[in-house]
Amino acid sequence: MDPSRVTAGAPPRTVEAEHRFAQDESDAARREAALTHLTEQLGARLRDERQTCRVLTLTVQYADRTGQASITRSRTLPEATAHTPQLRATAHALHGALGLQRARVRSLALRAGDLGDAASTSRQLTFGPDDDRARRIEAAADRARARFGAGAVRPASTAGMR
Repeated sequence: MDPSRVTAGAPPRTVEAEHRFAQDESDAARREAALTHLTEQLGARLRDERQTCRVLTLTVQYADRTGQASITRSRTLPEATAHTPQLRATAHALHGALGLQRARVRSLALRAGDLGDAASTSRQLTFGPDDDRARRIEAAADRARARFGAGAVRPASTAGMR
């Protein structure tokens, strides 16, 4: 028996995205392209569900004889966000901190945790036009994805990824 309360229609506690390589991947550029693709997916899902996250977790599954070796790293974001560039920078920083030089990687997974309602999330204002421009571009890309499908707008480095 599980005494915990069940709330019908409650938002999920985490949002995840995973990329499995067709073959074990040792090329860092391809792993980074896969991370970019995952952050695009996570950011779009968070914005669609009108949520933000405070924690980003990267799980790397290595290719070994048993297929069981994996490593997980998390980072708490400075502020809750669903903004893809911030998610991308954090994911790439987590990946870079692992120092994978010749590792063969089977899959990458990103999980956005500590979710909150986007309407009640505050955002640190900046004085430069770059952040505002990036958010307007992101909103336009979200509208294009809603109209033409999830693969309508994406970074060129992620072409061909699903």
